[in-house]
Amino acid sequence: MAEALSAFFKSPPDGIPGELIEALGRRVTTSDGVLPPRVFLEVVEQSPVAISITDTRANFVYVNKTFERLTGYSYEELMGKNQSILSYKVTPPEIYQQLWDNLLAHKPWSGVLVNRRRDGSRYLADLNVSPVLGVGGEASYYLALHRDVTELHELEQQVRNQKILIETVLDAALVIIALLDDQGRVLLDNMAYKKLLGDMRGREPAEFFLQDMTASNDGDVASGMVNHEICYQPESGAPARWFNCSGVWICTSGETADSYFVPGEERRLLLVANEITVQKQQQERIRTNALQALMAKQQLVHRTREILSGAMFRFQGPLNIVTAALAMLERREGGRDDPLYRILSDVHDSGEKVLESLDLSLPRESNEPVAPVNLNEIVHDVLELCTERMLSEGLLVDWQPAKMLPTILGKQYALRSLLKQLVDNAIDAIGEPGCQRRELIIGTLACDECIELTVRDTGPGIPRGKQFRVFEPFYSGWIHRTRQAGMGLTIAQEIAIQHGGSIHIDSQHADGCLVHVILPLKPPAYLLSGA
Repeated sequence: MAEALSAFFKSPPDGIPGELIEALGRRVTTSDGVLPPRVFLEVVEQSPVAISITDTRANFVYVNKTFERLTGYSYEELMGKNQSILSYKVTPPEIYQQLWDNLLAHKPWSGVLVNRRRDGSRYLADLNVSPVLGVGGEASYYLALHRDVTELHELEQQVRNQKILIETVLDAALVIIALLDDQGRVLLDNMAYKKLLGDMRGREPAEFFLQDMTASNDGDVASGMVNHEICYQPESGAPARWFNCSGVWICTSGETADSYFVPGEERRLLLVANEITVQKQQQERIRTNALQALMAKQQLVHRTREILSGAMFRFQGPLNIVTAALAMLERREGGRDDPLYRILSDVHDSGEKVLESLDLSLPRESNEPVAPVNLNEIVHDVLELCTERMLSEGLLVDWQPAKMLPTILGKQYALRSLLKQLVDNAIDAIGEPGCQRRELIIGTLACDECIELTVRDTGPGIPRGKQFRVFEPFYSGWIHRTRQAGMGLTIAQEIAIQHGGSIHIDSQHADGCLVHVILPLKPPAYLLSGA
C-alpha cells in the first residue's frame, strides 16, 4: 500500500498537476528545511481519518487504510470504481445535488450521507469534500474526509428520545412539576405547570411557591421543602387554591469546557406541587359541619338555660309577693297563727323547692381549655356558619380583617358564640321594617395591648337610652321579632368579661348599630387558672 501511495505522488495519474505535490511539500517545513514528500505521504496513509481522492467523475484514485477499514473495501477493489458504490438509497437525491452544485462551483461541501459498506451494513458518514484546483483554477480532483458518526447519531437519538419520553410522562402527570436552576429560573416544566401559569395570569408559579416556602422557613429554602402547604388567593376574587409543595435539590456536573478536567457542580431544584383544593374544601366542609353541630349543641344549651332562667325569673316575681305577704303577717300580732300564714308559708316553701329544682336543671357550661386563638379565623368560621341565613336575608357582607393579627389566649368556642350572638342580632336588626340598605360589616384591628372586633349593621340602630338595656336578659326592642327575646347579648357580654375584655355600643354612630368588642392580649389570671 505504501508503495502504491508513493507511486501515486511520484507519478500522478493523468491530469494531476505535479506542481500540487511540490506545493504540498513546500508548505510542510521543519527547522532543517523542507519536509520530505515521503513523510507527508505516510501522514496521510496513517491518518485516523478516512481519506479518499477521486477524479472529477467521482472515480476513486486513492484511499487510505482508515477508509478501507471504514468501508470494508480494499484499495484494489476501489481503484477506478465510482464513489456511488458506497451510496445507499435512503439518502435524499437533493443532498447529492447540493454536493455537486458546490463542487462544480469550486466550493467545499460538508454534510451527512447514509453509506453502505462492502458487507451491506449501513453507516452515517460525516463527509467533507473539497475540490483540488490546478494552476489554471480548474478542479482536477476531489479530496474527501470521512468520519463514521453512526454511534454519535444513535446516542443523540437516544438522548432525544429519552427527552421526549420524559417530557411526555411529565406532561401526562397530574402533579405540577418544574425544574429550576440555582437562580430560580425554570428550565423544564410540564403541562400542569403551564396550565397553572395561565391561571395565575403570567405570574411564575415557581416564584410564588419559593417565596412562600422561604418566608415560612426564615429565608432557608434548603429546609422545610417537604409537604409544605401553600394557599394561593387569585386576584380575580375566585376561591382560594391550595397546593402541597415539595422540593429536592439535585447536583449535576458542569457542562462547560472548563469543567472537563475539573468537574464542577450545578444545583437544580426539582419542584413538585399537588393541588389539594378539593381535599381542603372537603376538610373545611367536615370542620364546618362539626362546628355547626357544636354550635347547635351550644345554642341548645343556651336556649335551655334561657327557658329555665326565664321560668325562674317569671316565677321569682309571684314568690317575692308571697314572701312580702308572709313578712306582713309576721309583723301582726298572732299573725303566725293565722291560717293564711300557714298556707302562704307552704306556698313559699314549695316555690323555693321549685326554684332550687330549676336551678339544678340548668345545663352547665363546658369547661373549655384556654388556647391561642386568631380572631380572623373566628370571624371566618362564624361567617361560614351564617352563610345560609345571610343569603336568605339578601345581606351584603363586608369583612375587613387585619392583615397581621396577633393571637390571644382564650376559649375559641366561647368566642365563636360571642360573635355568633352579635351577628345574629345584627341580622335581626337588618330585618326590621324600613331598612333600605342590608349590609353587615365586620372588622378586626390590632391595638397596643388588645384586639378590637367591630360588628356594624345598617339596621334602625339602638336609641341612646336603651344601649345598656339591650344587654339585660330577655330584653328585645325589635318590632319585627324573628325569635323570642333571650339572653344572646347577655351571653356575649359575659364571654367578653370572662376574657378580661368589654363590649359596648358606639353611641356616636348614627347609621345603624356599631358594636365594639375589646379583648386584651394578656388574659386575666382567673381565665388561665380555669376558675
